[in-house]
Amino acid sequence: MKLAMVTAVVTLALASMNSEASINTYTYSNTEYCQLAAGDATEMTLAAYSRKLGFTPTQTECRALLQPLNTAATMTEEQTARQQLDRFQRGSVIRLNRTLEQKLAALPAAERITVLKNLFN
Repeated sequence: MKLAMVTAVVTLALASMNSEASINTYTYSNTEYCQLAAGDATEMTLAAYSRKLGFTPTQTECRALLQPLNTAATMTEEQTARQQLDRFQRGSVIRLNRTLEQKLAALPAAERITVLKNLFN
């Protein structure tokens, strides 16, 4: 009887740990931290992200990581809109559908940034 009870408790604990691990599948990167730091992220956001990352990249590391990104070729308006949307969605539970993404891409850049700030802040 005790063995059956212990087996049931252990099975439930393992199942609970497995479901918890499958929920937390987001991968944090130092490149993404540096992009947030270079952008308009708040100090609280950076502190939370560095806790999830496990360390805080230095400014030198960030410069080295972002330098290739800064010299990238020109992007289309849709790629720019997608990049802005990705930047605002980082760390947020809000995900937009394809139709809304296309409507945002059709907006002028200044208006799109205003809409994204209102939506995600």
